[in-house]
Amino acid sequence: MPSLLIRRVALSLSAAFVALLLLVAGIVSSNLPPAQAAENATVVITPSVVSAGPGQNLTVTVSVTNSGSQTLAVGEAIITAPSAAITTVADLDAWFATEDEEAQPGRYLATVDIPEILAGKTVDVSVELPLNSGRFGGIWGARGLAANYLLNDESTATGRSSFVWTPSSPDTKAAFTGILAIVPPPSTSGLLTAAELTELTGPSGILTRQLAVAQGRPVAVGIDPRILGSIEALGDTAPDGVTLWLQALKALPNESFLLAWADADISAQAQAGSSTLLTPSTSDVITPLVLDEASASPAPTASPAPVVAPLFTPTLNSIAWPAGNSVIASDLGILSASGLTTSILSSGNVAGDNMSSGLAAGLPSLVTLNGLSSALNNNDVSRAASYVAVSAVDDTQAGRAFAALPRETFSITGLSKLGQTLDTLLGQSWVSSGTLSSGLSAATSSLEIVDSPESSQRISVASSLIARNAQVASFATIAEDPSLITSPASRELAAVLSVGWLGNDEWSTAVSESLRNSEKVLTSVSVVTSSTINMVGGQANIPISVLNSLLQPVTVMVNADPNNARLIVQGSEKVTIQPESQAKAQIPVQAQVSNGSSILTVSLQSVDGVPVGEPVAIPINVRADWETWGLGAVALAFVGLLTAGVIRTVRRRKSGSVSTS
Repeated sequence: MPSLLIRRVALSLSAAFVALLLLVAGIVSSNLPPAQAAENATVVITPSVVSAGPGQNLTVTVSVTNSGSQTLAVGEAIITAPSAAITTVADLDAWFATEDEEAQPGRYLATVDIPEILAGKTVDVSVELPLNSGRFGGIWGARGLAANYLLNDESTATGRSSFVWTPSSPDTKAAFTGILAIVPPPSTSGLLTAAELTELTGPSGILTRQLAVAQGRPVAVGIDPRILGSIEALGDTAPDGVTLWLQALKALPNESFLLAWADADISAQAQAGSSTLLTPSTSDVITPLVLDEASASPAPTASPAPVVAPLFTPTLNSIAWPAGNSVIASDLGILSASGLTTSILSSGNVAGDNMSSGLAAGLPSLVTLNGLSSALNNNDVSRAASYVAVSAVDDTQAGRAFAALPRETFSITGLSKLGQTLDTLLGQSWVSSGTLSSGLSAATSSLEIVDSPESSQRISVASSLIARNAQVASFATIAEDPSLITSPASRELAAVLSVGWLGNDEWSTAVSESLRNSEKVLTSVSVVTSSTINMVGGQANIPISVLNSLLQPVTVMVNADPNNARLIVQGSEKVTIQPESQAKAQIPVQAQVSNGSSILTVSLQSVDGVPVGEPVAIPINVRADWETWGLGAVALAFVGLLTAGVIRTVRRRKSGSVSTS
């Protein structure tokens, strides 16, 4: 009994000690030093509406996220706002880019208590701000908001937002234009299958929802020509739902233009060393629909001119739209050399007096606002409304605001939220509908390019992919129809270089798949390895088998090079190999007197001398003296027989003479 009692007491003391440790740990974890907590805490302040005026209060939500592994203690957030209006895009950019640290910019509006925040959690607290305390005055325009999160009376994290102060109606409006890419999710496929198109263009398909975002809104659409090419390749077999989607696209009244194939990253191509951009052909999969259209007054001997009927005709032509903030000055020359006559650039890529449009290296260019584009990407309508409001009064914007809408949004929820955000923005009294055409027509002032190259890693990978594509193009010269090789390869390369892969962790997998596919093409025609060949005699034709795994005939030159002087190759042979078959080339060789072994290194090349595949070593056993000895033996035997015949004849004659006498 005493020992049992002792054990119970010990267990009780141990439990109490553990509880004490947990309590102490909790106290410690909930009272992190502010410097350490600052590394784990982030603050976002979100107004409930985009604008407010005199006599109104503004409700905001302060969201504090604890990304650390320990609890944050009870704290508070102090909300302030500068009284002065923000009147330029540059100043609004600077407002959002500035870190407050210990400072609390502007006038005090409110303090909100922030409860304890567990590790990995977010706490949202709403508060109503008395805007009369801000003394914003009678000037209409954007105002900044700041929230400073305090722990133990020390600044720990800050966040900034904005709203539009509306003491009166605005004197001016800004013409807003969004630019939306109509693209499928990134893949390595140069063409979309019927099944993929059916899913993408269905009632809940991504392409259908993208069109819905543009419908009824001032949104210009950039169409991925891969979609159109894939539909055209299906021809009469295109599913009904796909055809209905195409009809909806054609009926869309919005401005439109064609992107690069698969929305390929044109900046990456230029910076990777390409002299011109990829322009994949579909001639291998599409037979263009040709209509006869007679001229108004044809000559008596003239035939009606054939006209290729396009599947879809965009309202704007030859527009380059690089990925956001990815351009360097030399890129523009590549764009021009590729036949592109206008461009859409990001505000982080340019400098100039008129920042909504201008001439960049001679190219009429539109400029999308980084801050506005980012706000719409994040469905931050209050910030987006502030950028448009500032654009209405900023002379450098000339009353226009262009935004690059999310280019990699491939979720139904994301696209639905984007549509709602746009509707809220367009409902503001200072926002009107704009067009790309109006901006391009006003592009007269000069824009200076501010270099913002893509990452060296991405450019290195793009360079390797482009170099591999050049190898495939050289290889294709052996084929009866090179386009059956080069066209699919260029389309697939464009897909792997899609802007949609930017920031996607799966890009490395896509690159690896692309390299495997191209390697399969490059090794599809090869010399068949052989066992040792016995060569008897001084001259012979060595049979070399060549395999063609392609679905079309190829023509190659078969060359051989011996590794020693026992053999002399007397020429190469041109051979044509039918699809998915083998053919033999006969390589003429001459043996020297000595016997022994030799190695023939057999290689293939095109008629123009482009190497094909890898050389193959074929062992040869040379028996050059067998023929000499054989001929000698035959000659000796012949001489022996002749001599024996002569002797026999002489003997017979002698025998005849003796008998007669």
